[in-house]
Amino acid sequence: MAELEDQIRKIIQDELNQQSSGDTTPATASSNAAASTTATSAPLTSGQGKLGIFPDVDSAIAAAKAAEDQFVDASIETRTQVIDAIKKGFKPYIEQMAKAIREETGMGTVEAKIAKLNNALYNTPGPEILQPEAETGDGGLIMYEYAPYGVIGAVGPSTNPSETVIANAIMMLAGGNTLFFGAHPGAKNITRWTIEKLNQFVYDATGWQNLVVGIENPSIEAVQKMMAHPDIACLAVTGGPAVVHQAMTSGKKAIGAGAGNPPAMVDATADIKLAAHNIIDSASFDNDILCTAEKEVVVESSVKDELIKDMQDEGAFLVTKPEDIQKLADMTIQDNGAPDRKFVGKDANYILAQAGIRYEGRPKEIILEAAKDHPLVMTENLMPILPIVNCPDFDSVLKTAVEVEQGFHHTASIHSRDLIHINKAAHRMNTSIFVVNGPTYAGTGVGFTGASALTIATPTGEGTTTAKSFTRRRRLNSPQAFSLRSWND
Repeated sequence: MAELEDQIRKIIQDELNQQSSGDTTPATASSNAAASTTATSAPLTSGQGKLGIFPDVDSAIAAAKAAEDQFVDASIETRTQVIDAIKKGFKPYIEQMAKAIREETGMGTVEAKIAKLNNALYNTPGPEILQPEAETGDGGLIMYEYAPYGVIGAVGPSTNPSETVIANAIMMLAGGNTLFFGAHPGAKNITRWTIEKLNQFVYDATGWQNLVVGIENPSIEAVQKMMAHPDIACLAVTGGPAVVHQAMTSGKKAIGAGAGNPPAMVDATADIKLAAHNIIDSASFDNDILCTAEKEVVVESSVKDELIKDMQDEGAFLVTKPEDIQKLADMTIQDNGAPDRKFVGKDANYILAQAGIRYEGRPKEIILEAAKDHPLVMTENLMPILPIVNCPDFDSVLKTAVEVEQGFHHTASIHSRDLIHINKAAHRMNTSIFVVNGPTYAGTGVGFTGASALTIATPTGEGTTTAKSFTRRRRLNSPQAFSLRSWND
């Protein structure tokens, strides 16, 4: 991580040197820092900041506010040009960014991060979904349009650092807002790089500066100061219960993405091979660090053994000894009930080796049978360990799934051919995302299965957010006109 930080700082210094010398020749950075080229124009500076990065919260928000005071009047075409610049600019660097995220955070897989970056860049709707609504009749014209909040303060996770910057920027800029982004300290280098390059791409294409800003040294204290800042009009927070609670009690409009513990239900009517494939493919995706990923399986007993066999055929490793299961629980869950970060997002073979459990090959996922109240079932562990809970019938499956989901109302899935079971489960789970006979990553848009969903606001009720979530729906009434269908007598 220190090496990565040094490399990124070298990129910044190279760009500063080019600015002072007037050199506009593209400079090449190390691939470990998501190797990039500088834009054809000179790197931009603004006050105390450069490329959207400022020394402190106040100066960063001041720059974003100054930009917002102008951007609020910009045309829809301008917003579209800004977003197109972001999409075009990052396209050559997706694989390098994925490698840099993996190197800095130590979590997940490069392949999954490539898929998530593509999802954020090319599957996040922009201004096109903010179409006005109009009603006409004897009462004249009633029109609804989507207007910006102003400067939005966002907090991102280490599990999706660049992906969240990009998706949030597209959604928020589409609505005419600007953005202060509070990086997770565990991903501060790649987050800073992403903000800097985004600013460069936008400036080169449109001349706009500081539409997305951040600070040099992110911290919890900086996030707290940002939340209290009078020029922050709205908060969008992805993180643990503490930071989401702080946003919700800030007195500002807050969009909070909280915890989950998604169960995957499998009933006796399911296509078991397909269920096994989807569950292992999805749970092992990025080593289970997605908040939407299957965290436990709840299965009818009549198909449990078949499901486990098919999951093994899909690359899962079955742990059967009670003492080994206990080792995994003791090793990966801390005394406070939280997952141990040393194992979050790590490969299954690494976790098995650290637990002293012998295995062969390179397993994708660790599976085991456990009771519904087992710590590995009740903990959102964000690592490739998938407990399986056995139930006698579907009613018991659904009841257990509701219990282990713990009322987060985040994500759940079902594998079934019975429409009544599917309908009943979707109703009873009442989650922001509900997936039927598929991998739960489909609910995030990966695989282009709907709009990207990187900020899933369950605690505050917005669900999967889009540009509409970051706008105010405003109403205009014109009682005397306009209606082509009628006229007041």
